[in-house]
Amino acid sequence: LVDLVPSYTTLMVHYDLLALSPAQARELIDQALTDLQPQVQGSGHCHVLPVWYDLSVGPELTLLAQRSGLAVDEVIRRHSQHHYQVFALGFAPGFAFMGLVEEQLAAPRLNTPRKRVAPGSVGIAERQTAAYPVESPGGWNLIGRTPAKLFDRERDG
Repeated sequence: LVDLVPSYTTLMVHYDLLALSPAQARELIDQALTDLQPQVQGSGHCHVLPVWYDLSVGPELTLLAQRSGLAVDEVIRRHSQHHYQVFALGFAPGFAFMGLVEEQLAAPRLNTPRKRVAPGSVGIAERQTAAYPVESPGGWNLIGRTPAKLFDRERDG
């Protein structure tokens, strides 16, 4: 086994092709799934990400406030006071798709994605929120920035 990549309803299994045949890999996966029970809701770890909400790093804050009919301060309060569940990891290493944001704060992705989004940028797309772990292109509505290190390739486990 090399890596596991969870998504909303799937799990990608990376394994060493020189050590296992596809049939052997399927057999081991079948064994691992036998009698598998879901974990109790809320059994994961809670991570607190500090976020600096400001128009200089969150250019869509005003747009989201206008769209929702709320003051900017209320958008910030509602976004920051909610506990989010990680639904999937992907797009970039350490990019966690989290939700669900309140329907009133939901917003479609930008029509034209940015070519560069700074690492730590926090955004909303539809009813999900996320923080960009590395500089990358992106089309989410940016509302703030976190100083948290979201991906560390040197970290073990």
